[in-house]
Amino acid sequence: MTRFLTLFTMALLGSPTLALAVEHNAGYRGIGYIYFSFIAAVLIYGVYDAFGKTSMYVMAPIILIVAINLVGDQVRDQLNPRLKR
Repeated sequence: MTRFLTLFTMALLGSPTLALAVEHNAGYRGIGYIYFSFIAAVLIYGVYDAFGKTSMYVMAPIILIVAINLVGDQVRDQLNPRLKR
């Protein structure tokens, strides 16, 4: 668990660097990655806490794929507002 918290902290603190490295008209993409990464980490820990390590290993990739797709939808909506659902 300590290793997970260390990696999570490193990823969270490194995310603003990625957001600032993008050109100035990037919009909310950087903060979107931070937001959905935080939500994914909380959901993964909730699965671990409620159902155990084996369930976490099964659900973590699914949660991460959904979070990445949500960020992709957010970026797509900003790039072309006419495509909003």
